Amino acid sequence: MQHRRRIGFFFSRRSIPIGVLSITLLLSIFGLDVWMAEGGRLPFLYIIVVVLGVFFRERNDVLLVAVAATALTLAAGVIRYLWGSVLTAEEILLGRLFALGCVWICTYLVITTLRTRQEERAQQEELQALFHNASNAILITDDQGRIVRLNPAAETLFGYTALELLGRPIEVLIPKRFARVHERHRTDYYLRPRARPMGTGIDLYALRKDGTELPVEVSLSPFRTEKGNFVVAFVVDNTIRKENEQRILRQNQQLEQLAVELQNLNDNLEAKIQQRTQELERAKDDLAAALAAEREISELKSRFVSMASHEFRTPLSTVLSSAALIQSYAHRGDVDSINRHVGRIQSAVNNLNTILTEFLSLGRLEEGKTVAQFAEVDLPALIEETLNEIGPLLRPGQKTDYCHEGERRALLDASLLKHVLFNLLSNASKYSAEHTCIRVRSRIGGNEISIHVQDEGVGIPEADQKHLFSRFFRAANATHVQGTGLGLYIVKCYVELMHGRIGFQSREGQGSDFWVKLPVSPPTASA
Repeated sequence: MQHRRRIGFFFSRRSIPIGVLSITLLLSIFGLDVWMAEGGRLPFLYIIVVVLGVFFRERNDVLLVAVAATALTLAAGVIRYLWGSVLTAEEILLGRLFALGCVWICTYLVITTLRTRQEERAQQEELQALFHNASNAILITDDQGRIVRLNPAAETLFGYTALELLGRPIEVLIPKRFARVHERHRTDYYLRPRARPMGTGIDLYALRKDGTELPVEVSLSPFRTEKGNFVVAFVVDNTIRKENEQRILRQNQQLEQLAVELQNLNDNLEAKIQQRTQELERAKDDLAAALAAEREISELKSRFVSMASHEFRTPLSTVLSSAALIQSYAHRGDVDSINRHVGRIQSAVNNLNTILTEFLSLGRLEEGKTVAQFAEVDLPALIEETLNEIGPLLRPGQKTDYCHEGERRALLDASLLKHVLFNLLSNASKYSAEHTCIRVRSRIGGNEISIHVQDEGVGIPEADQKHLFSRFFRAANATHVQGTGLGLYIVKCYVELMHGRIGFQSREGQGSDFWVKLPVSPPTASA
């Protein structure tokens, strides 16, 4: 026991067995070096002792061995010299210095090996600590899908011990209804392994030892070692998140149920109000008519206020902002910017003028002040004149294509027809992209005049087509374009004043074809 304590003074306790062997070899080589005949190779035997240092746990132990080997080599040389060696002191020293150089080179290599080993051991310990102390379950499977390793969190999550799962297929942790599909997915994954989440967009479930299922999230990451291909799976228990989702779902269902109940209550109230209204209508027909008119006026007022608040505010805001910028650019003498914003002001004022014109036209129509004045008109000339007037208002790259068939002259109200054409052409331009063509076709034949305006624009949604000629109505895909929702209503009124009809054919995203049918000999004109 006293001997082991002395050895432990020179070597770490974990290196005592190999240290005893090293000391024994050092002393044996020293004895041979002293007593055997002159030879210069015996000091090289100390390299063997240094090489044994790869089995030490501490690098200092290797240094101790190297220092001891150096001291013993020099001591043996001194003893040989004192005992009357045939070699001079310089020859003895030089012969042993080369051997010592080899010893210290070997010592450096052994210490480097030990340092590398210690760093690898430290990394392994860190990985082991991370693996064993991770709060999430970690499973490692081989290329056959067998479990080769798992951490304590996985044992806790699935209710198995490590011995119960090692060597078993991963499908033991998957519900039976998913096991076969999972085998196919696992085979496909090993063909193209990559780090990714598992089951993106679907709910994943795992199976505990007691047969219960739990929702999980799984992330996969492949790696390769000299033992083969492996996949590490990180499993997160999603039970709490699923419970929260279910709780939110139940709350949403309760809210929906409450909304249904409120809607039913509202429907009942509306039914009672309607019943009461009907009773009042039966009692006083004139009051019912007044109430109906008031409701219509209220609805129109609501539409008007909504439209006006937007259609007036937008150009007015443009005017105000451009005016402010013009004042700023005026101080700097930036004429181009001033001209650009003057153009914006002019465009905004034109929009306001268009809105006011439509309001005035609507007012005259409602009051019965607009009357058709028929006269003989050169129809192609009127259409070409309208096309020339609207030309500067077309979007960049847009062009018109006009063609006429049949007679040229007919009895028409040129002013009303020109307004109809201008509105249809303006809509065709606004709702079509740049560099598109607007086709106009006219024909006078038999007893009818037909005019078609065809564009390549956004078209009209089918659900909105039946309301298109209503006052203040705008299609769902037209809200991004400025307008009042009165244009087509006024156009329809003008066409009807000329005893004609207006209609259209349209498919959303494929353009529209508006047509106007007018009689060659209007009844009013004949009278």
